Amino acid sequence: MELTSTVSLIHMWATFFFIALTILLYIWEKLPIELSSVLALASMITLFHLMPLKAPDGTNMLDAHALLAGFANPALITVLSLIIVGQALVATGALNQLATRLTQVSRGRSVLAFVLILTGVCAIAAFLNNTPVVVIFIPILIALAGQSAYSLRQVMMPLSFVSILGGMTTLIGSSTNLLVSRSLTELGMEPLHFFEFTPIAVILAAIGLGYALFILPRLLGRESVSGGSLLDTDGKQFLAHLHLPEGCALIGAKPVSGHFSDLPNVTVLMILRGPDSFYPPFDQTPLEPGDILVVAATREILTSPGLLELGLVPEEQQAADAKGMQGASAHRQVVEAMITPGSRLTGGTIRGTRFENQYRCLVIGLKRRAHMARSSINEIRLQAGDILLLHGSHERIDALRNNPDLALLQQSKKDLPARIHAKRSLAIFCTMIALAISEILPIAIAALAGAGLMVLVGSIRLSVALRNIDFRLVFIIATSLALGTALELTGGAVYLAEKVIIGLLMGQGPAVLLSVHFLIVMIFTNLISNNACAVLFTPIGVHIALATGLDPHIFAIATLIAANCSFCTPIGYQTNLLVMGPGRYSFRDFLRLGTPLALLIWLSYSLIAPLWYGF
Repeated sequence: MELTSTVSLIHMWATFFFIALTILLYIWEKLPIELSSVLALASMITLFHLMPLKAPDGTNMLDAHALLAGFANPALITVLSLIIVGQALVATGALNQLATRLTQVSRGRSVLAFVLILTGVCAIAAFLNNTPVVVIFIPILIALAGQSAYSLRQVMMPLSFVSILGGMTTLIGSSTNLLVSRSLTELGMEPLHFFEFTPIAVILAAIGLGYALFILPRLLGRESVSGGSLLDTDGKQFLAHLHLPEGCALIGAKPVSGHFSDLPNVTVLMILRGPDSFYPPFDQTPLEPGDILVVAATREILTSPGLLELGLVPEEQQAADAKGMQGASAHRQVVEAMITPGSRLTGGTIRGTRFENQYRCLVIGLKRRAHMARSSINEIRLQAGDILLLHGSHERIDALRNNPDLALLQQSKKDLPARIHAKRSLAIFCTMIALAISEILPIAIAALAGAGLMVLVGSIRLSVALRNIDFRLVFIIATSLALGTALELTGGAVYLAEKVIIGLLMGQGPAVLLSVHFLIVMIFTNLISNNACAVLFTPIGVHIALATGLDPHIFAIATLIAANCSFCTPIGYQTNLLVMGPGRYSFRDFLRLGTPLALLIWLSYSLIAPLWYGF
């Protein structure tokens, strides 16, 4: 296929530059994702305004209207609507009831319960955004680990992986699928049908499910302690502040090799004294009244009577007592809560977000995913997946259970959402699915109507629905769509398809081209957003198909499945970040254990696809 006269090599290479820049910014992670997206988008709009890509009629094909159209794209509207529908099902307790039934069916047999729950998660994720699904099932699996032979480490990563596998089996299973389908429409082709790729995707998901259920737990291995509370005895360390008031038994104590003998199970990371900070080994610095110790300790230690006997109190509790925020000790409890993707707390600090004033709970500890930050707890910018150790009244803790900013990691018999609306929520959801499957309504209209009805009947409050919209996702999708538009209109997609991929694999059959395309997409989806990957590689796959005389839908489906294979890094998918803290995983754990699953899906697809499509 020849490039038309309107296509400029300068514009094409400029588009390649912006794609590379955006990918690097996403990988770098030094800037918030939404800021990286805005910078890339603004730079691209500015350049193409100053250097317009002229159409035959003289208009600029890459003007601001074309590049900003992603914010009004039906795929984005569909994704946001489905997030609201999913959150409404969570808020009404519909999913909790299903989880309870799955647990009851197992009748105390932990292996059967584990298999049933994760298989159920996989099935649910085929029709719902998997992030709220994982949030719902994390405390359920924590409770299961406390009563079974499984450890948290053995169940958390499989939970994330099976939700991703389920999401790739239907059109609404993930935002990635919707974006691939919409990209086909914008390329002038038929969109994907609801179950068009389900048969081959279900086969691949079943293969992946077998790995996640029976092989992955063995590779993860057990911990020294298998369950109970997430932190009671498993050694997970929280970052906390301890205040030394007048009369504290530690006043005057000096460290020996950086350690204080009266604090045998506590690691002192820093001593804050007014404007001064002291770091290990502290040079024989004696402790003084008013000092604040920045420490790393387990939940068990931080809530033990031993600290109170020494006269130590968490700094936040000391400040709250001074303000009169706390009531009687008997009416307070300590819980663990995880910051959810899209939380308003993300990017802020505990002090900057006025956490205690907002939630009337104290943050007495913080756990940052797989590593311990060595800085003041109040200076750490919060991220999705961070675990907070909260101290507050039973009433305040129970009020957090329906808060979309936090996910409590303990179940409670008092956790009774508005189940009066559960049946209507399920009815709205099933009607929405039926309308989308039958194509009576376009999926965007069905999803938008479903979200509106959820708010109208009271399944979810409008304010809560709006707070559940993750604006990072909005900017990623809009920026990716702008890059995809530029890639197509400048001829970049044709160039990469014909000159690079087909050129390098000259003489190879369609099976090899399809397998290589799948592998390339799978690699990139673990480095950048899976949504960005889907939008950028769909036009490339389509042009490979057109150049070789194949059905473009075949390569679009390959792009869709490959873009969902975000198993190799914790940044590849939001659910990976969510389970990273509870499961005590490192980046290396995902690379070591997720890569075999990604390769298994790739090899399985490479073998099945030629037979399935008959070439």
